[in-house]
Amino acid sequence: MDEVSGLIKKRVLWWVIGSLGFVGIVIVLLVLLVAFVLLGVLVSSSDSSMEGIPVPQQQTFDIPAPLLPIYIHAENEAVTWSRLAAIHKITTDFGAETAKRIDTIGEMGFPRLLWEAYKVDGDGDGKISADNPYDAIFSLANYLRLASLETDAAMEAWFLNPNDVALVYAKEAEYASMLIMPRNWLWPVIGYTSLSSSYGSRTDPVTGELGVFHDGIDIPAPRGTPVVAIQNGAVIQVTRSNSGYGHYIRLSHEGGVQSLYAHLSDIGVRSGQQVLCGEVIGWVGSTGKSTGPHLHFGMSQNGQSVNPQNYWLDPTEGE
Repeated sequence: MDEVSGLIKKRVLWWVIGSLGFVGIVIVLLVLLVAFVLLGVLVSSSDSSMEGIPVPQQQTFDIPAPLLPIYIHAENEAVTWSRLAAIHKITTDFGAETAKRIDTIGEMGFPRLLWEAYKVDGDGDGKISADNPYDAIFSLANYLRLASLETDAAMEAWFLNPNDVALVYAKEAEYASMLIMPRNWLWPVIGYTSLSSSYGSRTDPVTGELGVFHDGIDIPAPRGTPVVAIQNGAVIQVTRSNSGYGHYIRLSHEGGVQSLYAHLSDIGVRSGQQVLCGEVIGWVGSTGKSTGPHLHFGMSQNGQSVNPQNYWLDPTEGE
């Protein structure tokens, strides 16, 4: 029975080939070739592994992504976000280790006496808990703002160890150097500041066309590097595509400002969502029309494209 079935299949195949003839076979092969080429284009544009854009190597930014927006919003006139993060890092490595002091509570390792004196409701939920990162971080900022001690003395009262205070200062400087935030605008790719393409006229890196307007800046970084919101805002567009900008997000901010984050490998927000400055909204990729992993970052004000770098330049430059 199997032999008969196999014989029938062979005869059907040869009958199809015979009925198509030479021209028909050529047409079929051409169709298959076109399909193969199109498939290759889709694959190369979905999240290309091409390395046309050199990616700089940077020191790892080890602050957990969910905590960064909290540090940024908790800073005040007495303490920077980077010092708050550094204190948390040296005290418990962001909750991964137990605090050296035995009289502490919560994952931040808050000294109990200081907690009772300076605790605040960081997220406004009507409850105060040392295990709530908002409450713990805002309470630390509150302690450093209200403590009558000098800065070094206030730090030593937290650690009881001058060596740990020195470690905090070193880590604070490291964090501050990796995150650019003048005038409350946060650079979108933490730790990666080099540009592979600036704003304005350029030669198209894919087609080679001259004088093409580039409505943003390109920031090369390894695929999967977190992309953060540059300011508080609302997600007004989320698009997934294998062409053009690829996967991209558009945010709306105060003052008629919008920001665009393109060629993402994945998206972490939804349309209509409210986001905080420093919140991870996606990850660097190479989707769409791209020659390698990078973030295409664009900005507009009142509907007009503007050079994003203007938001990070020192306002006194050029005077």
